[in-house]
Amino acid sequence: MMNKKSLKITTGAMVTAIFGVMLLLNRQTGGLFGDIFVFLYPIPMVAYGAQYGIKSALPVLAAMSLLSFLFGNVWGIFYAVTQALIGIIFGGCLYHKVDMTKTLFTVMILSVLAKAADIVVLSTLSGVSLNQNVEEMQRMMNTVFELTGTALPDMMMTTGYLKQILVLSMIFLGILQGFVVYEVSLLILRRLRFPVQKPKSVFLYFPPKWTSYGALGAFLLYGAQMTRPFEAEIIQNAVLTAGVAGYMYLICFGIIGIMLTLKVYFPRTGILGIILCIIGMFVFPALEMTAGVVYIASGYHQHLLDSSAN
Repeated sequence: MMNKKSLKITTGAMVTAIFGVMLLLNRQTGGLFGDIFVFLYPIPMVAYGAQYGIKSALPVLAAMSLLSFLFGNVWGIFYAVTQALIGIIFGGCLYHKVDMTKTLFTVMILSVLAKAADIVVLSTLSGVSLNQNVEEMQRMMNTVFELTGTALPDMMMTTGYLKQILVLSMIFLGILQGFVVYEVSLLILRRLRFPVQKPKSVFLYFPPKWTSYGALGAFLLYGAQMTRPFEAEIIQNAVLTAGVAGYMYLICFGIIGIMLTLKVYFPRTGILGIILCIIGMFVFPALEMTAGVVYIASGYHQHLLDSSAN
């Protein structure tokens, strides 16, 4: 019977080979399925990390990174390595049996950071800054709207507003990607009979209270720099990213708080309540931000859970 050390090495070679096959397929298809492989790259490392932990998975990560240099271009290397890093941390959380809701948020945050790093790498390699990308997008939109005869408010065509939309979309895509990676990885691991914990309801997660004050402070600082921009572009971009991230953080927990309120006091709303929360994100964002602060920083969350238990 194979001993544990040999099994660990064999399993590492197997998941590395699976990772290499995906890299090779992506290269042979000219990156046609690159957007799909981004969601699949973390899974081999998640499986290995969940079984052996982060420390044992580091040599496997090094082997995967080497394969990405052999089979990928610059962008392929970046995406493969960042997704493998997300996979090793995700697998480590499963190995140490971290609370599943915390694991979900960790994967989402890492995916958002990967999206942010994507923009930094793009700017570095192309020599085009974020502001130049936004200005180019502004020119393209102006051309399209002139051809179609459509008019938009001047505020929506400003560089600051378009930069906000760009960063907001980056964060939203990162959150969505992290959620898909989390769900797909757990689904495959369960199919393979890996001993993974059952996910816990997001309503039972209590984020630290200080995060609400930090997110609100970042958003207020972002609002201040919109009226008086910082001279240093790197500081301005950092404040912009932190402000929008804080905005999304409070909005997300505001939606969770409102959904839990509807579930406790108006249980018949069902899917209509979810639709109303999503609409409110665009129509009454300040209200949902306030709900997020109250939900995290006060005892209202516990009050709702106590009410639902009675």
